[in-house]
Amino acid sequence: MSHDAAEFFDFQDRQDPVPSRSGGWWIVLVVIGGIVLSLVFAVAALLGFEKAGRLAEWADHSVIVSGSYQTMTHDLVTKDFNGIYTGTMPDSDVVKDHVFDNGLNDPSEAHAGEQIIFRGTQTGVQDSDFPQSVDAVLAVEDDTLTVAETDRPGTYGDGITSATVTGQRIKAGALAGLALLSIAATVWGVRRIGRRARAGTVDR
Repeated sequence: MSHDAAEFFDFQDRQDPVPSRSGGWWIVLVVIGGIVLSLVFAVAALLGFEKAGRLAEWADHSVIVSGSYQTMTHDLVTKDFNGIYTGTMPDSDVVKDHVFDNGLNDPSEAHAGEQIIFRGTQTGVQDSDFPQSVDAVLAVEDDTLTVAETDRPGTYGDGITSATVTGQRIKAGALAGLALLSIAATVWGVRRIGRRARAGTVDR
């Protein structure tokens, strides 16, 4: 082998290794997966904090009523419909001290143990769009007990208190932490794959 040829191969050996093509694809997959997972956690955290804000407005001055679906009626804002539910008014000072607006008739007095009807907050266009059972939050607004929100049974536990709000904020904070952890794991994964790719070479 000539002196020039030996220098050429020695020069080639000293060059930085060429990253493998597979490493690039792994980086793309890790980035996409990390972004999707981080967004899921971030959106869930934002919704959690938003829910905590709503619950804070109702804490310690609301009651929960379980309702059974009866029929539907035109929504007051959109062109869709709301479900109409029946339930039993619980025994609470909140009930005793305020008239009840069921969203269907003028506000009137309601008593503990009384059968009531009320408008749900979910919207739909046919009977099958509405849950057959809901829990309704009856909260005081402008000195009137109104239907603030309806959701699936068990959503609000036995009632909304300051402890309920704190628990919801803790859950939302944990989801936010998972979003940050997912971002950090994605960055770590990309760097690790990049280092391993630079250590390999393209197949010849």
